[in-house]
Amino acid sequence: MDQIIALVFIGLLVYFVVKVGSFLWRIAGVLFLLFILYTYKDQMISNLQSFMSSPDFGGLWQQATNFVSNLWQKVVGFISI
Repeated sequence: MDQIIALVFIGLLVYFVVKVGSFLWRIAGVLFLLFILYTYKDQMISNLQSFMSSPDFGGLWQQATNFVSNLWQKVVGFISI
């Protein structure tokens, strides 16, 4: 689940870096993106190798649906306060 959150965060980071348009923000965003990729590169490589050796789309789908349902429950709980 952490990998999905990291991918979403990286995707949003790339989107906002491009949309902001400021040269300094783009440089800062790209440097931060490179830092995140460098930090998690070993974990990403091992997860990718594990997935390539035995792809489990059912497990991936189950993790994604659990994540979305938990996130939805948190949002509903926050709104109903």
